[in-house]
Amino acid sequence: MVLVGGAVALVPAIGSALHIPGLAGLFTSKRPDLILHKVKPEYLQVTVVERGTLESSENKDVVCRVKAGSRGAYATTIRWVIDDGTLVKKGQMLIELDDSALQEQQRTQSIAVEKAKGEYLKADSDLIIAVKINDSDIADKQAKMAVAELDLDKYLGVRADPELNPLGALAGAGASLEERGEYRKSLEDLTSQLKLAQSDQEAYRDRAAWAERSVKFGYLTPSQAKVEQSKLASGDDKVASLLKQIYILQTFTRERELTNYRGALDVARFNLEGAYKQAEAKLAQAETTRRTAYSVYQQELEKLHEIEEQVRECRVTAPQSGMVIYYRESSSRWRNDSEGIIQQGAQVKEGQKLIRIPDLTRMQVNTKVHEAMVSQVRGDDRRSTGFFDSVRAGFLIGIDPFARLASQSDSAIAILRDEYRDREYVLAERGQSALVRVDAFSERQLKAHVRSVAAVSSMQDWASADVKVYQTLVTIDEPLEGLKPDMSAEVTIIVDPPKEPVLCVPLQAVAGGAEGADKRKVFVMTPDGPKEREVVLGVFNDRMVEVKSGLAEGDEVVLNPKVLLGENAKTHEPAPPAPRRGGPGAKGFKGDKGGMKAGGGKAGGKAGRKGGKAPSDNNGQ
Repeated sequence: MVLVGGAVALVPAIGSALHIPGLAGLFTSKRPDLILHKVKPEYLQVTVVERGTLESSENKDVVCRVKAGSRGAYATTIRWVIDDGTLVKKGQMLIELDDSALQEQQRTQSIAVEKAKGEYLKADSDLIIAVKINDSDIADKQAKMAVAELDLDKYLGVRADPELNPLGALAGAGASLEERGEYRKSLEDLTSQLKLAQSDQEAYRDRAAWAERSVKFGYLTPSQAKVEQSKLASGDDKVASLLKQIYILQTFTRERELTNYRGALDVARFNLEGAYKQAEAKLAQAETTRRTAYSVYQQELEKLHEIEEQVRECRVTAPQSGMVIYYRESSSRWRNDSEGIIQQGAQVKEGQKLIRIPDLTRMQVNTKVHEAMVSQVRGDDRRSTGFFDSVRAGFLIGIDPFARLASQSDSAIAILRDEYRDREYVLAERGQSALVRVDAFSERQLKAHVRSVAAVSSMQDWASADVKVYQTLVTIDEPLEGLKPDMSAEVTIIVDPPKEPVLCVPLQAVAGGAEGADKRKVFVMTPDGPKEREVVLGVFNDRMVEVKSGLAEGDEVVLNPKVLLGENAKTHEPAPPAPRRGGPGAKGFKGDKGGMKAGGGKAGGKAGRKGGKAPSDNNGQ
């Protein structure tokens, strides 16, 4: 019995000495093969670590502004282009495009402009001539109307102005209007002749009677008396003739002359009115011809200016100092065709981006944050100043319609935005702080801050198509000479500092995969040995994870649960540090394809495919 007891007492010691899993736990609660950690409240600093590439936050794109002949056609070809990666100064030549076709168009259009200018000058002279002809025609018609009015007034004698007709004033206020006209003069002449004829008639009648008496007394012969009778008959005929003339003048001639003069006045008035209408029509036609010719001239001149501008656009200079980077769309990087390649002799389209000039003094890191952690990342709070709305409104109320139309074009607005970009927004709140370590300068850790976080997710590569990540831009606040676009860098975003301590356990103490969401398993050491316990996890970093429920302060958890679960269990082993230069990033924790993974590289990007609130990597939950 003693021997048995001694043998039994040796078993735990042998199990402990040989580190046989489970053997010592059969007889005691102490397990030397288990690594324990005592749970206690700690200030958990949450960080998001991602890898990305450097780019400039102030890029000026050089775009082909040479217009194509038709939609979708090539505009021109590259005659000469500066080498990729060249450092340039503002205003330095970058690209020379072929302008031979534009030069020919310019010569042809110059001829069209001169022709249109001649037509406009002719139309302008024709307008001046038309005005003078109209004035002359109207003056002639006005003179004829005035003559017709004078003829009528002369015949009737209606003008009683003492300065023009002193005799009319002497006639008295009660005199008839026709006492001073030609009609009255003719009537008075006939009346005077009638009175004289009547006087002669009385004289002839007296002499005829005297001759008749003288014949009786023998003083005159009968033939002499007959002569006197003939004179009397002639006087009677003259009186009768004058009476007929006065009757015809008063009854017919007066009406005929009045009708004639008034008709001539009406015709002159109608001719004058017609001259005014005709002058107005001729003037309108001449002005329309002039405006049309001027419009054609302006259009042709505008076309010439556009062609000249197109010729100038064939000489592309650097909009700012920086490095030359040939632009190539991301979708074309995986194609084998040569479309979009910037090289001598290549064809380019209107609006095609040719070169990007980044400002190397203002760099940022373009990275992607996993959807599980993106809600905790906060960028700059930028608020619009309304500057461009005011500028657009100012152009809309402008006087010059051509300037107003030009201001609404996309190119004009783009130029204004590039020129006054710093006035478009005002920074209300700065984004979260961050640290950047560039692989090419691994000894330096640069201060930075989060500039923006995309509102829409972007897809990962084809190997992780189901992972949702959000593009995040981190601006480097410390300038460092030697930074270049497309350099690899690691970004550590510092989430808001913890306000109070929380219960934390090391990551390797948690067992279970993403299928458990935020509920995982830990092993707690009890007097009876390690016991499995379900816990609810919260935020975490690359070392520790918050335990919201399931543990209490002072509990001891097992840091190597694989000893209890087996090698195929889903656990979280700490990853080695990420390489400093050119490496693909830290490897993820083994055994959890959908759970927590160490930050950086492909491991962090693939984390949390199926996880809920449970931590998927050190960059997200």
